[in-house]
Amino acid sequence: MRCLTSIILSVLLLGQTAISAPESAEQADPAWESLAFRIEDSRAFVGIAPVYLSVSKLEPKNGKLVGTYSIRVPLKSSKNDQGKIVLPLNVTVSDLGSKGGVLKGKAHSQSEGGTINDIVCIIMPEEDQGIRLAITTKNRTINFESRYSIIDLKQDG
Repeated sequence: MRCLTSIILSVLLLGQTAISAPESAEQADPAWESLAFRIEDSRAFVGIAPVYLSVSKLEPKNGKLVGTYSIRVPLKSSKNDQGKIVLPLNVTVSDLGSKGGVLKGKAHSQSEGGTINDIVCIIMPEEDQGIRLAITTKNRTINFESRYSIIDLKQDG
């Protein structure tokens, strides 16, 4: 009976491995892993107060563009923030960079309380390679406009 139980467990474990293997291969698509977005720093205004946004490289990881952000509000430093951006992908970075698109995701604050805000990223592949980032907090939506470039992580290091 023990031998039969061992065989059944082995078959079940092998079956789970076989089922989960394609997912892993799909997530490791080299076309997604080698390209990333570099976004120039930008500025928006809330009333007359400037708000500055810096975003790290947005790199594809497990079907999402992931990076960090930093928001600086010189007139009210208590509103400064930093955290992580997570934008689900449904196309390759290359296609998104050349054809444009809209990504909707979350900005996870590292500040006390760990607020999670909505973020909408509009990529416009025209001559200026424009990008719009709209971060919605509980009080308002702040719209940033910037430019992007597609970089090859293998060459950029």
